[in-house]
Amino acid sequence: MTQVVDECRRTWRRLGVPRDVAEEMAADLEADIAAGAAEGYSPAAVIGADTSAFAAAWATERGVVRPRLRLALTATAALLGAIPGAGFALFVVYGLSSDGMAEIFDGDVIRVGENAYEPSLSPPVWLVLTLSALGAVFAYAGAVGAVAAALHLRLDSVVGRTVHRLAVALPVATVASIGATILYSSTTNFSTDFNVVVTDVVVATTVFAASAALVRFDTVRRERARLIVQRA
Repeated sequence: MTQVVDECRRTWRRLGVPRDVAEEMAADLEADIAAGAAEGYSPAAVIGADTSAFAAAWATERGVVRPRLRLALTATAALLGAIPGAGFALFVVYGLSSDGMAEIFDGDVIRVGENAYEPSLSPPVWLVLTLSALGAVFAYAGAVGAVAAALHLRLDSVVGRTVHRLAVALPVATVASIGATILYSSTTNFSTDFNVVVTDVVVATTVFAASAALVRFDTVRRERARLIVQRA
């Protein structure tokens, strides 16, 4: 029990909870754990497996810690988490059929009279679609997981609500980012010029990151409003 209470104290100290309030909460926690132990419950059964998350959430509920926005952290984590899966999906769509891949897997040259042809690699459509979908799933899971990890390391009190809402909103954010990219590309007749391609990437990442930040902003706004009502 002492170890659990001490860990909560350290968490409250990191969050800036006033010392007197922290001691009051520690006393209440000791009483709750003792009552649970009398009925045969372990400390984990009383407060949950994650002691730091419990301490942060309780401090927020008490109104001694105000949930922080952390918009930049959320947006950056979502982008970085999505990069591996998105990169894989882009490779499947554009890389498998490239001349370089054809040269690697089938470097033979076909000669017809005086003309020489290098056969291109043409993977079946079902394989491209399957691998692209797999990359999209990895990108989705990576974005959600990265945000959860980043906020958890900061002892964020609304990490659970943020991750839940982000898991629902990210597919919509992905569609929005793709739609914005297509809209921009249509103004350039879908040019493959380097500057246009770079701008396409910037548009997609900006919309995706902004969507993640918007979800976080709305989650924190709702939590702050709920706490105000609760304290009233």
